[in-house]
Amino acid sequence: FRYERQETQWRFIGRTAARGSLPFPALRGPYQMKNASAALAVLDSLRERLPVSQGHVKQGLLGVEWPGRMQVLPGRPTVVLDVAHNPHAARALDDALGGMGYHPHSYAVFGMLKDKDIDSVIEILKHRFDHWFIAGLESINDRGATLESLAGRLAAHGLTGRFSRHVSILHAYAAAREQAGQDDRIVAFGSFHTVAEIARFRPST
Repeated sequence: FRYERQETQWRFIGRTAARGSLPFPALRGPYQMKNASAALAVLDSLRERLPVSQGHVKQGLLGVEWPGRMQVLPGRPTVVLDVAHNPHAARALDDALGGMGYHPHSYAVFGMLKDKDIDSVIEILKHRFDHWFIAGLESINDRGATLESLAGRLAAHGLTGRFSRHVSILHAYAAAREQAGQDDRIVAFGSFHTVAEIARFRPST
């Protein structure tokens, strides 16, 4: 199966069927076209047992939500939540961030589990951020990387002077919000635990 991107819509071409005039998926990131095509390929294979109308396909594409994957929170500065915790997901996040609008400064809020490929994730995304606000996750999960471990990894990738240590993800996020201007961008990533902490955060008014 494959897809053809057009100016304002796209077309899916499967083994035995095609669907045209499709709206772009509501989920952010260029890779979502591939994901949507895979979903439509499944529907194509199951069409005799599970028929889905063109109208319902369009409705699904327009209404789909995936919390924690290129999830942009309302308000300013722009806050992006993404659970990217491996090299493949980091590359997808890198591409998606590159497709967003201009932001004068971008800040990372970062915490990972120690059994993940931390070095590769940092290497892929280090060019995206002016400053990293980091925190350990060991108090949340016994597999969490410690604060000093993350600091050492960032320093090894040439980021000395471009990160600050914080006692928790929420403290790191609060510091990033204090630093960021209204037109800047904050990206929280590295683990489901990192994103979950910030998803529960409610700034004071």
